[in-house]
Amino acid sequence: MGDMDFLVIVSRWLHIGAVIVAIGGAAFLRFVLTPAATETLSAGDHDRLREAVRSRWSKFVFGCIGLLLLTGGLNFMVLVLPAKMEPMPYHAIFGVKFMAALGVFFIASGLAGKSQAFVAMRDKSRSWLNILLFLAAVIVLLSGVLVQVRTSDHAEKSIIVQKPHTP
Repeated sequence: MGDMDFLVIVSRWLHIGAVIVAIGGAAFLRFVLTPAATETLSAGDHDRLREAVRSRWSKFVFGCIGLLLLTGGLNFMVLVLPAKMEPMPYHAIFGVKFMAALGVFFIASGLAGKSQAFVAMRDKSRSWLNILLFLAAVIVLLSGVLVQVRTSDHAEKSIIVQKPHTP
């Protein structure tokens, strides 16, 4: 395994790990913590808990967003650009995936941040988390499609997927 293969593997591992943390945390907030807090806490206690969680969670959200942008860019440069992918359908699908990711980043930033401009968003966090999780599911679906497109027609050009050598 060459240095480039190791870099690609580590980058993809970090990318997928950041997705797991960010989306898993959003799902936990939406389906476990928020309903439990709403059912069992007074309004004041719920507000204090929400602020304490937001304060801690924001560090993970912003760290994951940075890591996703860094590793996503690296993965694109190493896996897609050298393979000289045909613009259709790869780039169109990637464009939709990237726009959905920007939507996830925007919603996650608004929910985790402390800007007064997003108070209304935070007040309707259940709805916004539903949208965020839907977009995340779309991204995962499109990621699977992109892997198939990249490896099916261009497997011989890929660093990771190599055709067996026949003597």
